[in-house]
Amino acid sequence: MDLPASEERELRREARSSSDLAMRASGDSVCTTTEFRCPLNPAEKFVPSPVALALFAALERNGIRYCHWKSNVRLDETLTGRGDIDLLVHPADAGHFQCVIAECGFKLTVSRAGLGHPGVFHAVALDPDSGRVLDLHAYHQMVSGDSYVKSYRFGIDEEFLAETSTLMGVRVPDPSAELVLFLLRILLKHTSLLEIRKVNAHYGECTSELAWLLERSDLDRAAILLADWFPTVPMRLEELINRVGGRSVAPRVAAGMRLAWALRRTRRIGHLAAACSRVWRLAGKYIGRKRARRPLSLLAGGGFIALVGPKGTGKSTLTKLLAKQLGSKLAVEQIHFGKPPANWATFVLRLLTIGARRLLLRKTADASLPVGQPSSRDHSTWFVINKVLLALDRRRLLTRSMRQVASGTIVISDRCHVTNGTGMDGSAFDDRAIAGARSSLQRRLMEWERAIYHSLPRPRLVLQLHVPLATALERDRARNKAGGPDPEAIKRRWALESRSEFANSTICSINTEGDLDSTLREVTTCVWQAV
Repeated sequence: MDLPASEERELRREARSSSDLAMRASGDSVCTTTEFRCPLNPAEKFVPSPVALALFAALERNGIRYCHWKSNVRLDETLTGRGDIDLLVHPADAGHFQCVIAECGFKLTVSRAGLGHPGVFHAVALDPDSGRVLDLHAYHQMVSGDSYVKSYRFGIDEEFLAETSTLMGVRVPDPSAELVLFLLRILLKHTSLLEIRKVNAHYGECTSELAWLLERSDLDRAAILLADWFPTVPMRLEELINRVGGRSVAPRVAAGMRLAWALRRTRRIGHLAAACSRVWRLAGKYIGRKRARRPLSLLAGGGFIALVGPKGTGKSTLTKLLAKQLGSKLAVEQIHFGKPPANWATFVLRLLTIGARRLLLRKTADASLPVGQPSSRDHSTWFVINKVLLALDRRRLLTRSMRQVASGTIVISDRCHVTNGTGMDGSAFDDRAIAGARSSLQRRLMEWERAIYHSLPRPRLVLQLHVPLATALERDRARNKAGGPDPEAIKRRWALESRSEFANSTICSINTEGDLDSTLREVTTCVWQAV
């Protein structure tokens, strides 16, 4: 008779508890501290991510059948967030597994170019202590082979999950079983030119992992597993070890070809389809690298995030660091709303208006502008035209950015348009300015400019940065820029920007007076909660 799911999970927990007690009795204890020793260098200590620890504790607590199924020699990198978390999860536990990772703060992701693999999904989480983005790869079926296509499906999931041990608080496979799979994975990577070049670029890592696995494995048991799981493989275990551990590439290629032929019945995709898929994935990879954008986006979609605040609060610095932080795993685009790129038409028109204003000895846009009265001056027609062109460029920038948001990209903007007409990053003309226009042309241009800003999309989250005025002035003095510091300009902009409003957006106030690392962590956490 089938047991209810809750009772079945309880039985699994009890079974694993018995297993852990047995391991403690044999000296292989389960780590319960937050300090661990590296597998390759036991003398070296490291502190794992609390998010990673919480994840594995929750999986254990809920009786999820899983194991971290490869590259356990670098489990220290996995726990600190510097390496991917590669989990093999029983397909019957898939639904409960997703609930558990969601409770631990992981967000599901999708491939923007449709480059995922069947039975495999990605999720990411933010470690608030280090600011790293943890990348989880969950396999509900064991697909392997070359890293681009993963052409083979090994039907040994049940056997692989049946016998696990605990290493640094993580379920890992039996070392002998991991050795067998490691040998096959490495040799199957020597069946295409791209993979041969890729895997041999850092082959020292493979030989180090092989030595680590040989030290922990029972070779007689590994030979039995190889013959039982892969009866069509014509090579003995010792020959596989010699090929993987050898210095020459040619014997590995020859062994890989023999192995690929022996395992041809386990392919999940044909040779021609695999070749086309490899080209498509490689093209997607290099296009993304050319555009400096990762191929993953959150399943919940992208988001428009803006950092605003008076001059000297660190907007530009934090925008760059935030984009780099999240862009390590996700598709992120950084824009500067205050300095939008001009297209050819607005560029030519801007040059003409600047030349006309200089010819007529007109002053710059905010020179001698009274603080708190952005519309009190008598505007020239050239000034109005220039503001309309700026609004058009900003609209074009946000139109393009919103297309990226719709496709899953997180757009991070340095500054954004205000909704209360302070005269800085919003409309330069209020009702008083329009009423005092010199001509009907000026009035129509002003109304057009206001209509453009009114139609612009609002950010989902606005991070409003602030520091004391004295700190901003000190930061401006420390900058090495042409013309030197300008305290009066800082004060004028400060008075205007401090009163900025952003209707229909979530506002998060951030004090940036502290050290940069802690401020960046606070900013990243706020953004992560919003996307």
